[in-house]
This record gives sequence, structure tokens and C-alpha cells, in this order.
Amino acid sequence: MRSHYHMILLLVTIFFPLFLWADEIPKSQKQITSYFQTTEGKIAYYQLGSGKKNFILLPGIGDRKESYAELASLLSKDGNVYVFDLRGLGDSDINFNSYGPKETALDTLAFIREKNLKDVYIIANSMTAASAVYIQSKEKKRVLGLVLSGPFVRDNEPMSFALKSILQIMFRGPWGPSAWVKFYESLFPVKPPKDLEERKNRLRENLKQEGRMAAIRSMLFASKKECEDELNNAKGNHIIIMGAKDPDFDSPEREANWIRDTIGGTVFLYENGGHYPFVEEPNRFYQNIQSLWQKK
Repeated sequence: MRSHYHMILLLVTIFFPLFLWADEIPKSQKQITSYFQTTEGKIAYYQLGSGKKNFILLPGIGDRKESYAELASLLSKDGNVYVFDLRGLGDSDINFNSYGPKETALDTLAFIREKNLKDVYIIANSMTAASAVYIQSKEKKRVLGLVLSGPFVRDNEPMSFALKSILQIMFRGPWGPSAWVKFYESLFPVKPPKDLEERKNRLRENLKQEGRMAAIRSMLFASKKECEDELNNAKGNHIIIMGAKDPDFDSPEREANWIRDTIGGTVFLYENGGHYPFVEEPNRFYQNIQSLWQKK
């Protein structure tokens, strides 16, 4: 799989000594963080907007809720926006027993049910696209549509022992946070955001905290099978957005079309986009997804 080769090609630069040391982290204001209590620990989120519609935004592996800031602001004109950190990342607790797409789905389902949310639309990136599929399969009446960007919804060929060993070394030890940040940077191959350096610094600072890199390693090796098994139960109102230059896929267009053909929906291919189209082109992203809830 192209993502495997992509990581391997980064090894030399990742282990270059420059990346062992973090830069000073500038202070900045944040949205007010709230917490949702699960049986194992707290999940961090922030909320914007108001209205009958409810939008839940789930980041990908290693990312943080702040990555959705621009899109969340745009969506707040249309309803309530809930932007989450995953287990073990951002401001969420680190004392969970496991991490992965099904775990994220179960946390989100618990939130939806406890808050009694209806008219829900889930926007997910990368690994959490699999989570979104699982969530909709279990709550068809509440969850009216999915937006999947840079989506991994299925397991492909098994990861080799050699690659698993390489990833364990890359993302363990004092160099782990900087190694991940260097990988994160590579996922914007054409159109990096103007504030990429600030995003990298904040991400590195967060990943230095105890337990954060362990959560990432667990997610990297987590199976999507239980979510993949629900694909046939999640057919309906979907939008799939893929960057044509996303280095995590052999053929981003082919994968997007496979997902569309499997669960239905509309594909948007961003010609110069990488793995985070909602960061690279938030206004275009917002315009493309409005058809999910706008009356025909």
C-alpha cells in the first residue's frame, strides 16, 4: 500500500537529528474545552453554534480538534457543532484500555445518545471515517449523513512485521513527537496551510505529553474490520472528499469511487489536495458538503 512506502521514504528525514528537538511553542487562545465522561475516561470537545442540526467533527490519527477550527466556524451558521479530540489525544484522557476506529465510534455513539441528539451529520477524516460508518450503521434514524475526507474505511493488505517494527521505532522514544509531526507535514504535498508551522508546533507540544504517542501507535495498528463489516448497513446520504495528491493512497480517486459504489454518495476530488482537504480548502469543503442538509 502506498501509505506504507510513504512512511518508509520518510525515515531518513524523520531521524535526522534536527527533529529531535522541539521549537518553542507560542501561546494562543483556544475554544472553551468541555469533557464527556465515558466509562474509561474523559473525551475532550468544544461546541459552537446553535440550531436543530447537529454536526460532529472527528479528526484523524494524531490530529487534534483545533484542526477543524475554520470548518467548524463555517458550520456554526447551520447548527450545533461538536468538535472532538480522540481518545488519548489533544485534551482527552490517556487512561483508556484500547484505541481505534471502533472505540471512537462507541465514544461518539454514547455522546449522541446521552445528549439525545437528532438530525446528526458526522464529518470524519482518515481513520475515523471507519468510525463514522459504524456510527451510522447503529443510529440510522439519528445520523442523517456522513462526510468522509481522506477516508480509510477498510483494511487493505496486512502490515508486515518489518514495517510494524519500523513504525514502532519511529514513533517511540524522545524523537517520536517530532517524527510524527514531520510525517504530518508530508500530508500537505501541494497546498500547506499558511499556519502550518504553528500547527506543527502545537501538535508536537501535545504529543510530548505522557501517553499521547502510545495512543497513536495503538491506532496505527488497530483493525478496521468491525467497522468495515458495517459498510452495507450504512448506505445513504454521503459525501466523500479526497485530495488527488493524498500520499496515503495508491489512487485516491479509485478509493473514493470504491467507497461511493459501496455505500452511496457523491465524490469530490480536490486536484491539488492532500490528506486534509478541510484544512487546505475549508471554504470549498463547506460549500461541497452543504447538499447533505439543504433541501433539494
